[in-house]
Amino acid sequence: MITNGFSLSSLKIDKNLPEILTITSGKGGVGKSSISVNLALLLAQIKKRVLLIDADIHLGNVDLILGIRPKYTIADVISGEVELKDVITQGPGGIDILPAASAVIEMLEAEDKVLSKMAESFSRFQHKYDTVLVDTGAGVHDTVMSFVLGADKIALVVTPDPASIADAYGMVKVIRQTNKDVPIMMISNMVGKEENGESLFKKMNLMVQRFLDSQLIYGGSIVKDELVAQSIQKQRPLALDHPNSIPMNSLKMITRRLLKLPITDMSNRESFFDRFMAYKRVNVGGV
Repeated sequence: MITNGFSLSSLKIDKNLPEILTITSGKGGVGKSSISVNLALLLAQIKKRVLLIDADIHLGNVDLILGIRPKYTIADVISGEVELKDVITQGPGGIDILPAASAVIEMLEAEDKVLSKMAESFSRFQHKYDTVLVDTGAGVHDTVMSFVLGADKIALVVTPDPASIADAYGMVKVIRQTNKDVPIMMISNMVGKEENGESLFKKMNLMVQRFLDSQLIYGGSIVKDELVAQSIQKQRPLALDHPNSIPMNSLKMITRRLLKLPITDMSNRESFFDRFMAYKRVNVGGV
C-alpha cells in the first residue's frame, strides 16, 4: 500500500516498544526543530503513531512551530502535580507532543526514584506509539547526549557553515566513543542545491571514515527555501500547508531512508525513559 508517496512495507518493530528516533546537531540554528516537526507529521501521514518530544533545553520551539500552547511540561510531573500521560498534548496532523524543553535539566538532576516513576508511567502507554521522535538540543552536553545515546536511529542535521561541520564531527566522535553501532544518518540542510548537499556529506563522511573508523549514512539534502522561514513565522508546518513543496519532497525521501535503516540489536531494546536513565550520567568528556 502506498500513502502520500510512501511505502507502508517499512520495518515493523516490537508493538510494545516504539522505535526511538533522535534528531540532533552539533550546532544550533541549523533547522533541526523544523525538520523534527515535519518528519513527525510525515510519519503520521503514513499511519505511524508518533510521539514528538521537545528536548531542546534552551531553544525548544516545537510548540511555536506547531502553533500550540501546552498546559504542562515534564517539570510538572517531576514536581508531582500531574501524571506523565496528562502532559502529552495533541498536536495538528495526528501527532502527540511531550513538551520537555523547560524541564530537561530538572530531569537530569532528578533522583532515580523520580525517573523510575516516570519510566513506569511511560511503560503503561508507550505501546500506543510506533515512533518516539526526540528533538534534542545542540552540542555534546550531557543533557543532549542522554537522549542521543539511547536512540535506535540518529538523524544528524548539518549545514555548510564551517562551525556546523566541525561541531557535527565532534558529535559523531562522542557518539562513537560510547555506541559503535547505532546508525547515524546525515541530513544536509540549507544548501544551495542538491549537489552541494551531497558534497557536504562526502566531506563529513570522509573525515568520519579516516579519523573515527566509522561511517555516516546519507539521508538527503534540503535546499534553502524561503517557505521554511515563512512556515515558522506563521506557525504552520510545511507538511500541512505546502506538502508538495521542494523542501517537503526532500523530507519525504529522507523519511523513506530513515524507515529503511535497520535497528542493530532488537533483543536489547528498552523503554525510552529506561534508556534515558541509563545514559543520563554518562561522562561524554571533551571532543
